[in-house]
Amino acid sequence: MTRIVRIHEYGDASVLKLEELDVQAPAADEVQIGVKAIGLNRAEVMFRNHAYL
Repeated sequence: MTRIVRIHEYGDASVLKLEELDVQAPAADEVQIGVKAIGLNRAEVMFRNHAYL
């Protein structure tokens, strides 16, 4: 299981939902990396606020 942040609706930061998701093991020609921190960029914040083109 991995934790993801998903946006289901428009609004302030309270609409960001932390969810768990099953992730398949990587194939022979793929790699899996561990992410310790994330950030939202300007476009993602605008999308969440329903202000993105």
